Amino acid sequence: MSKFFPTPKNTKINSDVELIAYECQDTLVQLVYLAPGANFALHEHLESQMGMIISGRLQMNVNGIKEIIEPLQQAYIANAYVPHGSVNVFPETTLVFDVKRIINSSEKADEVFLKVSPTKDDITGFLCQSIVASWFEIAITEIPPGGIIPMHQSASEQMGIILNGQLLMSVGEEQQQLAYGNIYYAPSDVFCGGYNSSDEVVSLVKILIPPCSYFSDQDASFSKITARSLTAT
Repeated sequence: MSKFFPTPKNTKINSDVELIAYECQDTLVQLVYLAPGANFALHEHLESQMGMIISGRLQMNVNGIKEIIEPLQQAYIANAYVPHGSVNVFPETTLVFDVKRIINSSEKADEVFLKVSPTKDDITGFLCQSIVASWFEIAITEIPPGGIIPMHQSASEQMGIILNGQLLMSVGEEQQQLAYGNIYYAPSDVFCGGYNSSDEVVSLVKILIPPCSYFSDQDASFSKITARSLTAT
């Protein structure tokens, strides 16, 4: 069993909800399929949770605040013991990813719903959409055919979800060809990088915990200095 390429665990909650869970040390990443009419009742837990729609639409309810969220446009945040749930009121199945982790209390209070903003990925130089919150950062990047994610070591833990196509990922001494729905996990002390050998653009959702802005300029500089080409491995 690989620590860097976790094995999925499938759970059928009921006829309307299916979970595919990946354990990444202290973090749980889940892909959640909600059929039309599915109702995920309000619930709460010790872990803080955030999530984003991959496809379809969903009505989210976080502590009584309701909003329709669209694919890859908004993230929701439910901190520890905050009630949250969802209803799929639309005619198509919705696919959500969510991330759960026990987080130390922060002085900064995030908004319940955060929208993506355009930016540029510091490692690849590719344009991307991002969300930065108090305990996580999301970056949605399109990797063009032949595009390289240079081998780099981040000060944050990093998890990536492949949304389409195939992407060759290297984490530490391991390498795997990842396809739609696959996940990789790179701890903060491990190099990782990727290469799109296909003829189609690959969409990658990258999750960083804590966000890069959490670290000092000295830490950020270290991540860039240690970046090196995937082809050099």
